[in-house]
Amino acid sequence: MDRQPFSSARSELLTEFEQEWGKVEHICAGMSQADMVTPGVKGEWSIKDILCHLSAWEKYLLDRLGMVMTGQPPQYPVMTSWDDVHRFNAQVYSDNKDRSLSSAVIEFRSLYRGVMTVIEALRDDQFTQPYSYDFPDDALSLLQLIRANTDVHFREHRIAIEKEK
Repeated sequence: MDRQPFSSARSELLTEFEQEWGKVEHICAGMSQADMVTPGVKGEWSIKDILCHLSAWEKYLLDRLGMVMTGQPPQYPVMTSWDDVHRFNAQVYSDNKDRSLSSAVIEFRSLYRGVMTVIEALRDDQFTQPYSYDFPDDALSLLQLIRANTDVHFREHRIAIEKEK
């Protein structure tokens, strides 16, 4: 079976996510373990905590993409307000603050590949379909949801890490 070429939106998304993920990975590869776990990069978060945060939102994204692709109900909580987002972020930090750096890095690397694989598996028409499960008052497309949890999110945190470097 011949595979159709990716749409330009998907190709751009994959490229930008790969670039932003690679930049974070490159920065982290050049840091000592002590630097990776020192708090204060973004509030009380260390770089390890940021990696756990990014991974949690990738798991959330995979959960939502699974819902779109299979119709199965999502496992992660519904986000209807910024308070929900802040509670989720606080819970992720609490759950992972004592986690080992090596475990956080392994998950960070594994989830990246998983997200890329699922994005590649989506049909082109799914990128433009409306997404209103979370934040129902905001008119989002599935592509906007994906970008908010991939390249845009990684860029935001990469900039915070670079300021501390």
